[in-house]
Amino acid sequence: MRIPSLTRRGEAQREDAARAEGRAEARAEDRIERKEDERTFSRDAGRNAVRERPAVVDETPTEKIKPVDRVETRREPEPVPEPVGPRPRSSLMATLALIVGVVAALATLTGVLAGYGIVAGGLAVLLAIAGVSATGRRHVAGRSEAMLALVLGLGAVVFGILVVTDSLSWITTASDKVGELRNWLDTQTVDRF
Repeated sequence: MRIPSLTRRGEAQREDAARAEGRAEARAEDRIERKEDERTFSRDAGRNAVRERPAVVDETPTEKIKPVDRVETRREPEPVPEPVGPRPRSSLMATLALIVGVVAALATLTGVLAGYGIVAGGLAVLLAIAGVSATGRRHVAGRSEAMLALVLGLGAVVFGILVVTDSLSWITTASDKVGELRNWLDTQTVDRF
């Protein structure tokens, strides 16, 4: 016994499948025909054939672009590198002045050597002046050394004069500050080492 509703459905499905199959075959045949037409067209037209395609119209809204004021951009000329000369060398006078200035300052601080510190300080001042004038030439460095030596030399002369004239109560020519410093350091370090 057949059920009529199921039979009709099955037949309808078969018919739909056949139609879909027919459409697919028709589409395939259309594609094949188009390819054959293109081949014959390209053979007939030659290699320089131009295909016409439909123009695509872009319908997006556009804004009018206003002209921009021109900005002048001038390039500055590139800096010309200075010719490289010899490396600057330190002034011998400035270096000697610094050494003598340090020795003069230390000599006046001892108290006992204050007279020698005054002489060394005067020599440091003279060397510092010569060092400053030497650094005025091209490719000669050491101006800061000469200035420091000048300050140390003048300080040694002034401090040495104060020590020699007994104007300072805490240091005189009779006091041995180096010996006192040595004794103090010994008492501080004996127990620790």
